[in-house]
Amino acid sequence: MNRFKLTVIFLLTCITAWSQAYRTLAISPEIHTIEVNINGDWNREPIMKLNSNEYVHIGFDRISENSFHRLRYRITHCDANWKKSKELSDIEYLDGFNDNPIEDDAPSINTTMIYTHFNLDIPNRDVKLRFAGNYAVEVYEEDNPDNILLMACFSVLDTKVNVGYVISTNTDIDSNKEHQQLGITVNFPNLSIREPLSELKVFVQQNNRIDNERQLTKPSFINTSRMIYEHSRDLIFEAGNEYRRFETGSYRANGMNVAHIKYDKPYYSMYIATDNVRANRSYSYDQDQNGRFVIRSRESNFSDTEADYFFTHFTLAMNEPLLESIYINGDFTNNTFSDKYEMKYDYNTKEYKLTLLLKQGLYNYQYLTKMGNNYSTGPIEGNYFETENEYTIFVYYRPIGERYDSLIGLTRLQSREK
Repeated sequence: MNRFKLTVIFLLTCITAWSQAYRTLAISPEIHTIEVNINGDWNREPIMKLNSNEYVHIGFDRISENSFHRLRYRITHCDANWKKSKELSDIEYLDGFNDNPIEDDAPSINTTMIYTHFNLDIPNRDVKLRFAGNYAVEVYEEDNPDNILLMACFSVLDTKVNVGYVISTNTDIDSNKEHQQLGITVNFPNLSIREPLSELKVFVQQNNRIDNERQLTKPSFINTSRMIYEHSRDLIFEAGNEYRRFETGSYRANGMNVAHIKYDKPYYSMYIATDNVRANRSYSYDQDQNGRFVIRSRESNFSDTEADYFFTHFTLAMNEPLLESIYINGDFTNNTFSDKYEMKYDYNTKEYKLTLLLKQGLYNYQYLTKMGNNYSTGPIEGNYFETENEYTIFVYYRPIGERYDSLIGLTRLQSREK
């Protein structure tokens, strides 16, 4: 009976792991400021080329009394939907061992909030990657490997197809109003693909958002060397608005869009200038970073360990609350919609409010409203066809008989020049 119970528990654990979609996410409340990029460049999405000199950089902070505990990590290969590639063993997709320590860590220096900063670069002397595709890194304490502190996701590209595109504000829904529409062509003249519909998977993201990511399933044209997607409702996106921005690089002076700074011993508070609803107004261009953030302190050249944490207060003025929930969104929220990022309405001040513990830096953000199962820029930010958005097209390939999805095509485009 005991052996039977153990077998059932093991099978349930495997099923859960295989069905879980991995995302960059802080699981422990002690983890803050997860950065995942290429070669340490905050402006590059975490997509590196296979067998190149590029590397994925993962950085994060841990605010904890137990920060002296050693951390380790393991790497999981994922399919196109970011679920575990269950038919692969780690010795197939990794060159090296899959349980390694994070050896680059350092305590914060001269900060009011005490934390430990960790850096991890992949590949490294312990492990290298053999296959293209999606990968998830799980970080945990050395003496408690089942307690995952965070996940960090990235992709490896092995280019084998060419991806063309067109983008228009004259959409199948409206013309030069609230939407933007893409047309996509996947060219694969050098690949012998017998069943393109089943062997190729195409995804599109807008500004690195996960909630409105699209998987394309019905091409309008297909032959032995090309697939075309046009006049597809799946390729129509809300145009949104330019991201709002603020900077908290100094505690000595107000940064961009910071109303005032207050020292509430022993920590600092930053009050972002009160925001207003931007829907149903005239469009105004602002050169944003499409949701990204960069950590920096004006008082130091070593922001990883010398940038401080501030309690950052957001306010959104509205005479009446909406029936729907409002969330603050940006790469610093990992594009997730937990209670932590939901705005709360204050009837006394007629404002939505939220306080987040954020590291000094430059941030992009926007307010998204939950509409059914979707999140919309419409009610708060508005939708303006002129908005500069960044779109990323991913093409995955799994030939008949293969056991994993390989990322073989990638194109990044902007709806207009900055």
